[in-house]
Amino acid sequence: MTRIFTQFVMLTLCLMALCAFTAVSLFRQQAAVTGLLKDHMQGRKAVIELRECLRDVIELEKNRNEEVAVLHERVRDLLETLKRVADGNEERNLHGRMVQSFNDYLNLWKALPPKGAADHEEAFHRATQLLEEDVLQPCEAFEESNSRRIEYSAVEHERILGQHAWGLAVVGGLGGVAGGVLGYGVARNFTRTLQRLRVQVRDAAGKLLPDEPEIILRGEGGMQSLGDDMDRLSVQIGETMHKLQQRELEVLRAKQLAAVGQLAAGVGHEIRNPLTSIKLLIQTAIEDGGDGLSTEDLIIIEAEIRRMEQSLKTFLDFAKPLRIERQRTTIDGVVGGVIDLLRGRATKQKVAIVFEKPPHPVPLEADPQQLRQVFVNLGLNALDAMPGGGTLTFRIDDRTAGQVFVEVCDTGPGIDPGMVPRLFEPFASTKDTGLGLGLVISRRIVENHQGTIGVAKAIQGGAAFTVKLPREG
Repeated sequence: MTRIFTQFVMLTLCLMALCAFTAVSLFRQQAAVTGLLKDHMQGRKAVIELRECLRDVIELEKNRNEEVAVLHERVRDLLETLKRVADGNEERNLHGRMVQSFNDYLNLWKALPPKGAADHEEAFHRATQLLEEDVLQPCEAFEESNSRRIEYSAVEHERILGQHAWGLAVVGGLGGVAGGVLGYGVARNFTRTLQRLRVQVRDAAGKLLPDEPEIILRGEGGMQSLGDDMDRLSVQIGETMHKLQQRELEVLRAKQLAAVGQLAAGVGHEIRNPLTSIKLLIQTAIEDGGDGLSTEDLIIIEAEIRRMEQSLKTFLDFAKPLRIERQRTTIDGVVGGVIDLLRGRATKQKVAIVFEKPPHPVPLEADPQQLRQVFVNLGLNALDAMPGGGTLTFRIDDRTAGQVFVEVCDTGPGIDPGMVPRLFEPFASTKDTGLGLGLVISRRIVENHQGTIGVAKAIQGGAAFTVKLPREG
């Protein structure tokens, strides 16, 4: 089908090229004849002016008026004009005779004896006779030749106009044929395209609804048939989308219920263990005859209660939406405050803290409390990974325009590669007593600041978390 359509297009292009060639040829002929006729008309105008000018000179000379020098210059100019428009051997010969005779006449005129001399009248008569017989008569012959050429050009112009009319008719006919051929080819190709589209529409409808009856196409079909198929397909798509939305809602409800169940299991696990310790201490006190609890028992109970409070706070932080209170601060100031908080525990674990920062403050428009929570969480995770000592590095890099990078590196054992893709998922933790919510909350805080957080393997071993934030100022 594509080959047939290409043949139609090539035939149409050939017909259009023939139309263009015919039109250009006719216009060129018309332009040539028009230009020739224009030249002849200019020659006729010049030769008529020359004839009248020569007659004026002769008339003045016959009246014994010898002040004709201005007319001589006019004759010379008109002869130059005739030289440019002379066409054919006859006109060029006549022009040559006129130029030669006029030059002879000027020589005689310049050699005229002074007035009063005995031979003045004879020389004057001879010059006037030369002008009349050898210049004026060839001028009149030139005019007759020019008139014949104008008549011939007019006849030729009429003939070209007739050819032009027939040529335009041929061009119009060829254009119509070309349009018909192209239209037929386009219509044929369009019909086949509609047929394929109908098949594809029915096939799509069958995929949306497997119970759709078998595709049966009768005749060529058309826009109306395609429109009916498209209407049916639109209805089926709407029904299918409605079903998909219902299924998505069901899947979302199932995920929500699973998350609630996971959250409930986490809450139950984190609260049950402290409650068990508290219950055992109270039961032991009851079994001992109701004696009061010792100071050590009360310390344990207080610690377990604080543990429950911290777990509940973490769950609440995870559940509630974060509200950012932006203010002018510096990222080096935030990280420095975090290091001061971690320094006591780091000293007990023999962990050295290194702080690499630019020599100048790095301003930010952010919530310093929430950012402090992010870096405290990253620092505590690093300390948990180095119970026997190591190095914890906080590195600030502001060399990238409009951004600031904060890297938190440790020299611990690193993160299990299988755990890396799940680090920022809720309840995913590498620690036995971890809730798996710290990194999730940290990522939410960073993203609310239009930043990103990621993890990589540190150069010195261990893990490296990078926080990228937009820089202000």
